[in-house]
This record gives sequence, structure tokens and C-alpha cells, in this order.
Amino acid sequence: MEARDRKAALQELQEQRKPYAEGYPLRFKGENRQFKVWSIPFEFLVYNQYNGRIGSAVKSFEKQDHTLNPEDSKDARIIEKFLWESKVSANEATLNSLKNIGQQKIGIVTSDGVIIDGNRRASLMKRILKDQSYSTTEKERVGNEFKAVILPTDATKEDILRLETSYQMGEDAKVEYNAIEKYLKCKDLKDVGFTDDEIADFMGEKKSNIKTYFEILNLMDEYLDYFGYNGIYTMASGHEDSFIRLNTALSQYNSGVAQMWDANKEDINDLKCVAFLYIRMDLPQMDFRQIIQKPTSTNTSIFANKDLWNNIKTILELEEVFDEKSVEETLEEHEDEDPQKVLNARDAEWKKKVEKNLSNKFKECTDVLESRQAAKEPIRLINKALSAMESIERTSPAFKTDFEQISNKLDKIIALAEQLKSTEN
Repeated sequence: MEARDRKAALQELQEQRKPYAEGYPLRFKGENRQFKVWSIPFEFLVYNQYNGRIGSAVKSFEKQDHTLNPEDSKDARIIEKFLWESKVSANEATLNSLKNIGQQKIGIVTSDGVIIDGNRRASLMKRILKDQSYSTTEKERVGNEFKAVILPTDATKEDILRLETSYQMGEDAKVEYNAIEKYLKCKDLKDVGFTDDEIADFMGEKKSNIKTYFEILNLMDEYLDYFGYNGIYTMASGHEDSFIRLNTALSQYNSGVAQMWDANKEDINDLKCVAFLYIRMDLPQMDFRQIIQKPTSTNTSIFANKDLWNNIKTILELEEVFDEKSVEETLEEHEDEDPQKVLNARDAEWKKKVEKNLSNKFKECTDVLESRQAAKEPIRLINKALSAMESIERTSPAFKTDFEQISNKLDKIIALAEQLKSTEN
């Protein structure tokens, strides 16, 4: 059913039926108003594919494949898949509630049947109705109709975005949004002309948080562009904590708040690139902090030490870090497969190829860093050095291959040991 037909059907429904309920409070066009609630057949409704809950999945899919049309049954199933995967555990809980007591929370739809609030619930209700494993009684509790407010015909795109954001991101505490969605929602609102103050009000956030959200989204965009994933936001999923920490560090370094060695803008930009590599490699958060953290009296990060920084940034010169087929080539080679799975496999292959070199370089730098932090604990350092030397496997091929370097290092160790032994108290 097309938009004009849905609009006519909903108009006729309001003229010929009695409302399910009246007096439903809704803030619309800046005023607190009361609306009627209607029981609406599902065939009169379509999903909102740009629903804030699944923004990253939809934008990523459309970047890789085609623009989703919720009026098309195949695309509607794709949207339902994204809604289900957005929060599986919460969806399972809602399914149980729906089959036991039916729809309790009222939805909101436009005058032409686009679901503004309630996409997830509507998809779960339809899921129950189609699934033969549910009993007739359970399906009867769910019913073939969706209870919702129908917005007036004069509702603008701005009105709809305001409602969607306020009712979902401002109030929907039971089912939290995936991390990236709130950043994308900020951008959507900004793109239609809302101010930071208005966005903060809709989302129930402080204005300063909205500014930070835009900074983090910009950092995500740079990360995606760096690896050829422009606009495919699902490839940044799961890394929010790293982007938050990196944004804080870069802001401090760029503003001069974090005073340190003579690091310049180029060094700070290189730090961002190094961080991107370790983010893609999935370096644990505690380790990631050791790369970017601002300097303190205990020299708690690699970037705070010029020599260590110059050492670790050599990973930017590794050929294998950038030696991979483009996203476009990869998708073309696997055009009959799920694009998201193909790109996830591309990331996994990249990680497998670079992990040893990146991990070794990180460990090399953090070993030095930890030794410096323990400078006033000589017995701890000596025990560490002794343990390391005792662990060397003399029969390994590497021992023979690198023997000249090993011999030179041992000479230095012996000389340093003699110096330490001769030191007077």
C-alpha cells in the first residue's frame, strides 16, 4: 500500500471507527495536547527505516547495497532483522510480555502510516502473528492491530524528528540505544536545522554533551574513511569507549592543556592514526590508554615519552598495515554474500595479518614504560631482567639468526651490571 492509500485508509478509519482510547498526552508543536488512540490494522502501517534505534545498521546497509523502501516486503524484512538484532535480549523480554498481556505501550504514527514510535514493538507483534510456535490464545492477545496516536496532517519533518527523539532517546530507558545511534541522531537533527540547545532538550542531555557527541562522530567518520569504510557505521561498532578516550586525549593535546615534550600538530595527527590501527586491532581498553593517556608525573603513557612515541609510530610505515583490497573490490568479489559479514571477515583478515607486529611493538614500548615507572624499585627490575634471560630458549632458530645482535646486547648488559655492582651507597 502506497503513502496516499495509507493516508486515505487512516482518514477513513478515524471517521468510521470509535477510538480505542482518548486523552493520550503528547507534546506536539511546542504544546501539551491530548490525542485519541486508534487500533490500526498492520496493513495500513510501514516501518520508519531511519528510526534512531537502527540508524547505523540502515545507513551502513544503504551505503553498501540499496536504499531501503519500507513499502517493499523484502526491505521490510531487512528492517525487521535490524530491529531484532539491535537488542536481542530486550526483544525477547518484550516478546514474552506481548504474548502474555498484549500491547501495553501506545505508539505514534504519521497521517500516512509511518511508525514514528513503536517500530520495535510493531515488528515483534508481527513476528508473533507469523510464528506458528505461538498459540492461538497468545496471538489473540497480540491482535492484528497496532494501538497508536495518528498525528495530524500538518506534522512536519521537524515535528516528527522532535517527537521520535524525545519519546525514544529521551524516555525509552528500558531498551537502550546502541552506542553509535545517539551520535547519528544528533547529526540527523542538526541537518534539518535544530540547534545544539534544542537537540540537548530532545535527548535529555546537557548542551556540552551534544558538542562532544559531534566531536566523537567526526572522529568515527575519520576512522571509517581511514580504512575505506566511509559511511559504513557498523564497522565502528563496539569501539565507542576507544573513540571517547581518543577524543578526550586529542582535545587536551590540541588545546595545550596537556604539556609535554615538543610534540607538534603532526605528532598529534600521527597519534590519531596510530590509535586508529590499534582500535581496529581491538586492543583492550587498559592497554589502549597506555598509548594515548596525557602525561603525568609517573609518565603513564607511550605518547608522553618522546623516544617511545618515535618507536611505536614506526607501525605507520609497515606495508602490511595498508596492503589490502579496497572495500569496493572486496564486496564485488563476494556480491552474493551478506555485505556485513564480508566486511567483518575483511577486518578479521587484516587483524590476523598485522596483529603480531602491532602487538610486539606495543609490548616493546610498554615494557620500557613499566621499567621507568619502577625506577625506584631496583630489585623488581633486576628480577624481571633475570627472569626474562632465564626464559630464553637457546635452541630456537631465532637465537641463532639474531645471535650477533644478542651478543652485542649481552655485552651491554654485562657492562651495565658491573656499573651497578660498583655503585657505592
